[in-house]
Amino acid sequence: MNVPVEVVEAASQGRCALFVGRRASLEAVVDADGDYPDQRALARLFQGRISLREACVAYEQRLGRPALEAALKAHLAVPDASPGSFHRQAVRRFDRIFTSCWDDLLERAAAEAGRAYRVLRPGQALVDGSPEELVIVKLWGDFAEPESLVITGREPAAGALVASSKDIRTVLRRQVCFFVGYRPDEEEFDLLFEALSEAYGGELPRCHLAVAQGRISDYHWQKWVWRGLLLFMADPSEALEALEAQVDP
Repeated sequence: MNVPVEVVEAASQGRCALFVGRRASLEAVVDADGDYPDQRALARLFQGRISLREACVAYEQRLGRPALEAALKAHLAVPDASPGSFHRQAVRRFDRIFTSCWDDLLERAAAEAGRAYRVLRPGQALVDGSPEELVIVKLWGDFAEPESLVITGREPAAGALVASSKDIRTVLRRQVCFFVGYRPDEEEFDLLFEALSEAYGGELPRCHLAVAQGRISDYHWQKWVWRGLLLFMADPSEALEALEAQVDP
């Protein structure tokens, strides 16, 4: 399996923006024989609907915000799981990582590697990472600071996307976007792509998605190709292993 040349060249030149989805966390937990629900399974746990966001809205209306946060944390915080191969490779290769995950697997991978890191959450100014300090950008907040969590899309921080639209546009224009740990038939990726497109002010420049955990339908393939997304099949760890092999043959 080969990673697209555009991504390889960008990564070797420090121009690759890595976006990490929950499928990377799922891979790490499953590899350790743990339990981690995918989007549809999680939605069923809450309300029996396909849309996780709709399920979370309904759950919050019934039981309140603290109960919603506690329920999500119970399933997705994964405190007993270790960072996976993907997380360890990501914190070695990249100086800034964007993620829609609410867990702390990237932070723990950085700590295990002895790498200094900083976490940015919604409403904070976007800064560059460096070899001296990894910057982990929590696009929708995290469990470590519950007030930062963006779950239903109705939160005050929901439109912040961590940084200003101007900062996001700068990243998207100057760097090649590489999405890993997402599936194009799941709401998590839909919501992220729409938020980035809105911040950018239109359709995103050419970007790449390593489709995690299995094939996708022709419908979804064509849907995203028409939007300028270039797709290839690769689980998170597989994608970064192939990237490393091509950057440093």
